[in-house]
Amino acid sequence: MIVLLQRQLAPYRISMLNSLSAELNGELMVMHTRQDPAPGLRWTLAWHQVKFQAIILPGHRLNVGSGIFELSHHVGRTLDKFRPEAIVLNGWDMHASWTALSWARRRGVPIIAWVASTQTAGKHRDPISDAARRYFLKHCSAAVVPGIAAEAFVHKFVPSLLCYRVSNAIDEPELRAMSAPGKNGAALFIGQLSRRKGVDLILDAAAEILNIFPRLIIAGDGPLRDKVVALAARLPGLEYAGFVEGIDKTRLFERSSAVLAPSRRDPWLMVAAEALVARRPIVLGPGVGASPDLQPIAGDAIRLMPAATPEDLVDAARQVRDQVVPSSLSEAFRPVEQAAAMAAAFRSTISQQPRR
Repeated sequence: MIVLLQRQLAPYRISMLNSLSAELNGELMVMHTRQDPAPGLRWTLAWHQVKFQAIILPGHRLNVGSGIFELSHHVGRTLDKFRPEAIVLNGWDMHASWTALSWARRRGVPIIAWVASTQTAGKHRDPISDAARRYFLKHCSAAVVPGIAAEAFVHKFVPSLLCYRVSNAIDEPELRAMSAPGKNGAALFIGQLSRRKGVDLILDAAAEILNIFPRLIIAGDGPLRDKVVALAARLPGLEYAGFVEGIDKTRLFERSSAVLAPSRRDPWLMVAAEALVARRPIVLGPGVGASPDLQPIAGDAIRLMPAATPEDLVDAARQVRDQVVPSSLSEAFRPVEQAAAMAAAFRSTISQQPRR
């Protein structure tokens, strides 16, 4: 049995974890510290699609400054019940992760860290949090990372820690079935309407972007929503599509010829992978941790912004407009393949542990 501990279930993880459970012959238990999405997220969780074993740990939430600290109960009791061969911890900043780490050390059970963070993408970058990360990772047997930047971040703290690269997975057949975009499609942004995602840059550059593309579509929700709505009301060609998911999101990709993702801080941006699978070229901001992994496979269909400025966004949008995404990328990031790679990482880590 492999136990995977994470804060919450994200919709894009369901297919990947279903495939991982199948790869492990059903010997996967996913423990969550919360059932509902974090504040500010409007995900719809299709629990009826979940095929892996999952439980929600009881606990309490405490407001600490601008954040929320979750105190999870019965972590050790639950691990005693399942007696895992290995524990995968997705988040060093969870109380449950530290409890699981202590449980595993006492019993000689290997810990595998699942790390998506990079040096430029994350809230906590200070000596105290760095010391906590270093201690945490020193007691792990291996790490699973989505790409180059996350691996470099892990090795900043523990240079010798073995890392396995496993990309995030996309399970959206409608996106894979899309043909290359036409010349008159819109520039599209989908995501949280926040400064972190660079939406302020899009608003500042909107008039110039509309000189490059016939339309600009912004979809999502967040703290900059009112500014997006206000500008859409007075700027012809700018459309606010609201929060979208599922088929509504697919339809926006169909209407687009390029995707804008000018993030200042994002470890591994899912919309970037979705764009490439849908064969839409994309602009990436300077804080997107997936850039070193995506640019080599997409070539000129990805344009990186040197800095988070409206000018760099406009310049990158102009360069990316008529670029062609390789048709082979419609087959990239499949859940079955990523799950197989992750299962292999788990098995390899377990096999290298001394016999108890």
